[in-house]
Amino acid sequence: MLVVDDDAAVASMLSRALARYGFQIDTARTSDEALERSEAEAYDAALLDLVMPGRDGTNLGAVIASKRPGIIIAFLTGYQNSPLIEEARRSGRMVFSKPVVVQEIADYLNSELR
Repeated sequence: MLVVDDDAAVASMLSRALARYGFQIDTARTSDEALERSEAEAYDAALLDLVMPGRDGTNLGAVIASKRPGIIIAFLTGYQNSPLIEEARRSGRMVFSKPVVVQEIADYLNSELR
């Protein structure tokens, strides 16, 4: 799966934590890097930071999903109130709040990947 967060510490923590649940993780820190990786690899899932410089998570998720139909996309956010949260939810995607509970993310991904 692909984890995208502009905060290197968050991306690293999620990568290590989700790997303990058996997920193979690649990380990206920018939307451009995420697009490059998603074009090169056939990921089953992507966990995207909702608010990032440049392309926001909802836009990035839409682009990735259009190129990789069937990919599971979920979002992370440290914001409590953002129009992007509602946009993500309207698209039918799960939104996890930071600080995250990794067990919740792992459970969600496992249920969606079955």
